[in-house]
Order: sequence, then structure tokens, then C-alpha cells
Amino acid sequence: MDLRNVETYLRVAELKSFTKAAKELNFAQSTVTMQVQQLEKELGYRLFDRIGRTVALTQPGEAFLQYAYTLLRTFENAKDLDQDPASLSGTLRVGVLESLLFGTMLELLPRFREVFPKAELQLKMGQTTELIQQLKENRLDMVYLSADLNTDNELQCCYRRREEMVFVCAPEQLVEGKSLWEHEFVVTERSGVCYGRLLSLAARDEAVLHTCVEVDSTVAIIDAVQRGLGIGFLPQYAVQKQIETGSLVKLETNCPPQHYYSQILCHKRHWMSPLMEGMIRIITQNRQPSP
Repeated sequence: MDLRNVETYLRVAELKSFTKAAKELNFAQSTVTMQVQQLEKELGYRLFDRIGRTVALTQPGEAFLQYAYTLLRTFENAKDLDQDPASLSGTLRVGVLESLLFGTMLELLPRFREVFPKAELQLKMGQTTELIQQLKENRLDMVYLSADLNTDNELQCCYRRREEMVFVCAPEQLVEGKSLWEHEFVVTERSGVCYGRLLSLAARDEAVLHTCVEVDSTVAIIDAVQRGLGIGFLPQYAVQKQIETGSLVKLETNCPPQHYYSQILCHKRHWMSPLMEGMIRIITQNRQPSP
């Protein structure tokens, strides 16, 4: 069995398109069609139903998925037997939230380069829903994000750590006798976890949330809060350095503690490459996971 044909079949199955698979693999579409047909002939059954522009796996095609992933995983593991990590090449595609990129991950990149000097690391910054979609389409190998615990059956959690969300402001913005909700807030995008939790806390206190700036960037929020534009509500890992240097102050409030989880998610059907295992190990060693 030609593994190139198996790889092509998987790309078509993941992208649900012969055209998209051909573009990603840099093949002519006729080549993709030929490779799938060769694999179907060898297996003795049709893998895809093609009706107009719609492509869907047949029942045998769906069942063959797990065997295809196992074939590639076994082959890659065999190639890596007794191989020094320093000699491993290839590309690792990681989707990451901006807050985790600047709050934790950038510090770990030198260690990854030290362990895998010949590997290429591609970082894609984006929002949670966008990154998860790209993971499912096999445009990313793994995603590192902060959210409520994963419940998607297609994905597996390879690492998780409980994170605290905190209120912060510039030191000069502290006002005695003024309640939390009388201040204006600099907030994240409305679809984000932090904004949703903030609204819930305000509703709990029967208060109205006053926002002065809404920006889709944790780095921009931190800068705006440091300039005294309003209060921020962010994961503590994103503002820990500013708290330690005194440019931001963590506020003590009557609100119940708010937590969510930083997580590394991988697709259950994606084989775990040595580069993926290495990145997970480096993050785990530097940021101890929670139970």
C-alpha cells in the first residue's frame, strides 16, 4: 500500500474536498483523484461519495479512517526509532491565543529551539472558535488556548492548567469608597470567556457594566489599563509581570473567584508526532498542569 495515497485520502477526508486537498498538497486535482482511485482499487471498496461538488465518506471510508491514521503513525514512529531529537526536522503548526502567546509561550520558544534546532515552528494567533476549526481541518497540529474545559468529542486534551481571572487597574486609578461597578472597564471581544464572565458578575450584583474601550487584543487591553483608561478583567498569567513590577494592581473584590483552563487540544485522529510531544512536554515542565 502506497502511503502517499493514504495521506491524500486523509487530506480529502479532513477537508471534505478534492480541490482543497490538491491545493494543500500542491498536486493537480487529477493526481489527487488518481491516488484515491488507486487506494480504492487496492482496498476493494469506494471511499467517497461524490455528488456534484459535495464529497462525503462512505461507510467503509469512514471506518478506514482509524486504520489510515494508525498506518501513518506506525510509519512515523518507526522512522523516529533511536533518533536524536536534535536531528528531527519537520514543521509543527500551533494555534495559540494572544494572551497565552505573550503571557507564557514566548518564554518557552528558546527551549523548543534548543531541543529541536532543525524543526520549524509555525504559530497561528487567533480566537478560540477560529483555531479549533483550523485544528479540525488539519491546518493546525495542536491548539493552546484558555477556555472552559473541552467537551468536543473530536478533540483530546493533552494538557490543562486551572487559571485565575483577576481585576487589575493602574495604581493611580484606585479610588477609596468607589464600588467596582462604578468604574469603566476595558474589555475583550464580546464572544470571549472573560467578557461573558464579567457580564455575569455584574448581573449577580445587579449592576450595569460600563465599558470605555473594547479591543480584540490582550496586549492592547493591558496597555490601556496601564494608561488609566479603565479596569481590566484578564487571566492572571497575562498580567503577572505587570503586577510584580507594580505597573498594575490586582484588585480585591467581593466577587466569587473566577477560573477557567489553559489547555492543549489535539485532534483524536491526528498522530502524535515527536514535535508535538516535545512541545507539550516543555509547556508541562514549565507550567505545572492542574489535576
